[in-house]
Amino acid sequence: MADAVTVDDLDAALAGVPRRRTQGLPALHAAHGLIGWLPAWAVERAARWVHVPKSEMWAIATSYTEFRFAEPAEGTVRVCRGLSCRIAGGRERSAELLGRGVPVEEHECMFACAAAPVEAAGHGPVEAALGGAAFAMARNAIPGGLQRVTAMPSADAASWPAWAAIRADADRWTPAAVIKLVEEAGLRGRGGAYFPAAIKWRGAVDAAGANGEPILVVNAEEGEPGIFKDRFLMERDPNRLLEGIRIAAYAIGASTAYCYVNGQAERSAAAVTAALEGARAAGLLEEPPLEIEIRRGAGGYVCGEETVILESIEGRRAVPRLRPPLPVHAGLWGRPTVINNVETLANLPDIAARGAGWFREAGTDDAPGTKVLSLSGAFELQGVLEVPLGTTAAEVIGIAGPSEPLAGVAIGGPSGGFLAPSAFDAPLLPGALDGHGAVLGAGGIVAIPEQFGIGEALDVQAAYNAAESCGKCTPCREGSERIRDALRRLRSGDAGARADLDVLIPVLAQASLCGLGQMAPNPLTSARHQFGDSVA
Repeated sequence: MADAVTVDDLDAALAGVPRRRTQGLPALHAAHGLIGWLPAWAVERAARWVHVPKSEMWAIATSYTEFRFAEPAEGTVRVCRGLSCRIAGGRERSAELLGRGVPVEEHECMFACAAAPVEAAGHGPVEAALGGAAFAMARNAIPGGLQRVTAMPSADAASWPAWAAIRADADRWTPAAVIKLVEEAGLRGRGGAYFPAAIKWRGAVDAAGANGEPILVVNAEEGEPGIFKDRFLMERDPNRLLEGIRIAAYAIGASTAYCYVNGQAERSAAAVTAALEGARAAGLLEEPPLEIEIRRGAGGYVCGEETVILESIEGRRAVPRLRPPLPVHAGLWGRPTVINNVETLANLPDIAARGAGWFREAGTDDAPGTKVLSLSGAFELQGVLEVPLGTTAAEVIGIAGPSEPLAGVAIGGPSGGFLAPSAFDAPLLPGALDGHGAVLGAGGIVAIPEQFGIGEALDVQAAYNAAESCGKCTPCREGSERIRDALRRLRSGDAGARADLDVLIPVLAQASLCGLGQMAPNPLTSARHQFGDSVA
């Protein structure tokens, strides 16, 4: 296919990319989208376009997992090897295709877990290859729970009623008053860390005097396997997200916001782009002025780490920054930067319109509000479910309904752990669920059937962490691979592998640069706690 694309074709594709070094990733996207992979000449042409040295552009390109650097074979089928797809027979499907002579590319999670097993032909977006019926299954709304941010959008959603009320009474609803309202509501971030939103906002405001006007960054990367709830929210009601962005930017005094959307999330990006165009046409971003720019990631678990997003937007490799300084003190281009998750921002219109007391009617005193969960694996009902924080795992499992006897559930993704059936009464709250690695995280729950087993699920999680290490720090780069290999040796009967695991766990947890490496042992430590030495 590359032979059919000329330099002139690529130049035409690059024409819409501003010629600035911060546009390295958009330039690579333009080339990859046109050709289907990145031959050397295209990477180097993109480098010249954005005034970046060739060596640096190669470093940027190879730090992402979504890009191909070799032309795929004719008729290649991409098969997902995420946990939900493995449970649904993804490995067997790969073997079947290979047995028929079909070229297969195994990919990490394709984020359509509720439609597992997932496969896609061609080199285009996975979501397009899925087709309408399968995609609808992938974005299923599970009945039950408490619908707030997952509610169907109202007819007047495009008018941003909460924002209109703030602007109409701006003397009362000053930025400081909006921050106080969010503080009274007790809104915590919904990306996995659950840090109080108002504290983060106030930190950026306090740093503004010395470091310049704050910037708002929306973390819509959602690159954690088994998680697709932010995609659901963006596709179902992008105006809710944009209204939340508008309110947050006003509160922190930002006139610039970036929405960083996962590179595979084509429908999410398209929905937000269309809503953004409508907002501009309606004058909703004019007073005070707010410029919102959509940026796309290009794959990699580490891209969900907030400082990696900053590096990516600035046009550098997808690796984490050393801290301090924290982003709220010196983030994008050294300016105070607030990074909020999609679900966090989606709660703001309701808080502004209905008040802190209404928000606190759901959840617990320390963790008010609801949580949107992504449910997949051996559930009768798979998709998105919104429940009050504090709801037990057993209640959620009861709503979704196991499709067969369960060995347990994986919760919190590859940085989380497992719950055995005896621990299903655990309330879903911020922080540790079992004290040994199981965490709610971003809200992904995968039901693991007995016939699949916890040992196999642990292998999938460990292999993913090893494959997805960005490689910047030695403990994660080397340690995650050694954990994977030691687990496989242990399952093959090598009892000495357990001692190796005992050494590796504290090395990763204490010496890794960012949270992804620090939490990589969690599936192992949680499995040990929940299921004993028979697993690990």
